[in-house]
Amino acid sequence: MTLKAIIFDLDETLTDRRSAIDSFIERLIARYFPDSDEDAQFRIAKRFKEADQNGYRDKREVYKMLVEHLPWENPPTADEYLTFFREAIPLCIQPMDQLLPVLRHLKFKRLRLGIISNGTVQVQEGKIRQLGIREYFDSIVISEEAGVKKPDPRIYRKALDLLNVRPTETWFVGDHPHNDIIGAAQCGIKPIWFTRDGNWNYSEEIKPYRTIHKLEELIHIYTEYHEN
Repeated sequence: MTLKAIIFDLDETLTDRRSAIDSFIERLIARYFPDSDEDAQFRIAKRFKEADQNGYRDKREVYKMLVEHLPWENPPTADEYLTFFREAIPLCIQPMDQLLPVLRHLKFKRLRLGIISNGTVQVQEGKIRQLGIREYFDSIVISEEAGVKKPDPRIYRKALDLLNVRPTETWFVGDHPHNDIIGAAQCGIKPIWFTRDGNWNYSEEIKPYRTIHKLEELIHIYTEYHEN
């Protein structure tokens, strides 16, 4: 079957979220803990990352944990903190290494490109603007707007419809084993697992079509597939 489209996850796939979170924590400290010393800043960063769970914990739950565990003098309200987060995190976003060369290469090959991302429109659209990558994508589906989240098959079908392709003509590239890889595979899409430091130890029945540790490896996989 001819490959016609590649759909990407956003965070920790197109974006280097780890670097972005380090930058956000610096802003958090500057805003709310400006007089903290180096040891306190280390503890704040550690507590934030534990609460954040790499972006997979609900942001209001993160706020509750931060209020409980950080050394606030006058903690913000939940709405104040969430406004700060939603405005600041897109400004902190960093591209994954070799992002633009990879996107340019795939578009040169006339592939249709899409994004499926769980999150709010404000935050995820802000990240896409900050990265300057909108022009490369034929469809962008964000869970808040779609009304469903990965791994719900409906969000994958929506992206396929927008790209006007069938599952068998499509690859999905993402970092989360359940939301991205298993979710895509259950819809008939070939999943490519982008992991910087993991070994696949999840479902025995569903495994990634390929595994990459750097985004540019996708070009080699495409070349091999096309030649075969």
